[in-house]
Amino acid sequence: MKKLLILGLLISLVQTASGAEDTPAFVQPEVLKAALAINLTDEQKPQFQQALTDFVNDQDDAIRLLMRRNNQTNLPRKIKGKRNGLLKAMDKQMATFLTQEQMPAYEHYAKTLKSYMRGM
Repeated sequence: MKKLLILGLLISLVQTASGAEDTPAFVQPEVLKAALAINLTDEQKPQFQQALTDFVNDQDDAIRLLMRRNNQTNLPRKIKGKRNGLLKAMDKQMATFLTQEQMPAYEHYAKTLKSYMRGM
């Protein structure tokens, strides 16, 4: 937990120097606060990190694939649809190791993450 707090502070400093627009949604201060509010155990932290990493990598791959296709019609809508599907997959993955008590905090985290992603 101490490492996440330090990471959050470092990211905040980087954001101040470079501007928040350049920072990915999952490292925005409000998103990090929501992640810390889940109160993950030491056993859950690598699982959470893996689920988030999978989501980010899958989203990047999906966007790259959509961009390579010749049909660029409604590209923002297609990206949004793919992102929503990947978020649902991440929700299912998180539900496998989070407790019932942690789920409301995770749902807040997911909502906060999604709102930042929508703005980017």
